[in-house]
Amino acid sequence: MSGTVLLLDGRALSCLAFARRLARDGMEVHVGESFKHNITAYSNSTAKTHTYPSPSERPDAFKRSVSELIERVEYDFVVPIRDATTTQLAELQEELPASTRTLLDTPENIERLRDKERCAKLAERTDVPIPNTYYPSEQGIDEIRSEADFPVLVKPTHESGARGIRRVETPEDLDAAYRATKRSGSKAIVQEFVDHAGGHFSIGTVFDRRSRPRAVHVYEELIQYPNSGGPAIRAVSVDVEPWVHEMLAILEAVDWTGPAHMDVLFDPADETFKLLEVNPRIWMSVALTIEAGVDIPKIMLDTANGIESDEPNRYDTDLAYRWVVPNEILWAIDGRETALRFRRLLEPDGRSTCFGILDRNDPSASLGAVLQSLEFLLHEDKRAQIFDRGTQ
Repeated sequence: MSGTVLLLDGRALSCLAFARRLARDGMEVHVGESFKHNITAYSNSTAKTHTYPSPSERPDAFKRSVSELIERVEYDFVVPIRDATTTQLAELQEELPASTRTLLDTPENIERLRDKERCAKLAERTDVPIPNTYYPSEQGIDEIRSEADFPVLVKPTHESGARGIRRVETPEDLDAAYRATKRSGSKAIVQEFVDHAGGHFSIGTVFDRRSRPRAVHVYEELIQYPNSGGPAIRAVSVDVEPWVHEMLAILEAVDWTGPAHMDVLFDPADETFKLLEVNPRIWMSVALTIEAGVDIPKIMLDTANGIESDEPNRYDTDLAYRWVVPNEILWAIDGRETALRFRRLLEPDGRSTCFGILDRNDPSASLGAVLQSLEFLLHEDKRAQIFDRGTQ
């Protein structure tokens, strides 16, 4: 491959994974972010960095800045990573130069999947199994309280990473939890709690413009930070089993195009795999997918360019993934089981291991991780993005 690619969201481990893979394939990689000291900016794979306004706080300014950058540099391919940039670039894609490719669905389809209420209703209509779900926008809280089996989760409809989710143990506590969510300015759904003991799985996929899956990768999330719901810090690649195709039906139902990530739990109560949510974007642990043998950056670039070659959907299983700095350390010291958790971190999870950041051929990315961690710890709004994750 050759050409110049712009990757947005340099803070994300998935951006680093894309940068490393595309640079190895001979592409010139530029990285953008709303602050200077981010992980991917320090990678040996990055040829040039750019800073733009925050896409979540100043979306119009972000779109102007990125549009001007794309016009000036004439990128061959632009890849957004996180929710905000994915949505904003989808709104821009019709205005981009004809020579600049993206692989994104419409803003309307992205919103349909991001909205937990609309996504849950879509799953119900397409017979994709989900936890029992109730809709306060249609039912009264009194009715939900009388019907639901507790504990339940009150979930904001437009948050990710388990942010803002409240676990409610008893019917008497439901009103207060729902009102607290409403006070934060968010709509909410109420969903039965599924015990994670059965296993927490992720599906990463890329669909082409004819809504066909060009790539599918499945991994089990072994440890998350925070424990109550955050990105995987330890995971292992597993086989594609029949239940995976059952989940993909929700993407086929909306004629999906582009990357998507699906959160799935195995419910030990009824021995059923249940979809928790769909994230219409690239997934955080895509480094595991790439190292397992599913070349997501190449597949996306080929698909965007109309190259129809079929990629074999075989990959390595029993390949482990680790996010050591700083999240494994934060997980180990978060609570009263520090010694036990550090011992857990010494245990292997698969036949071989790949890392989200650590790479002997790219040591400067680890420096970027340290500097980015300091950036987040020293700024209150960024600090909240780390420590306000997980179920309350």
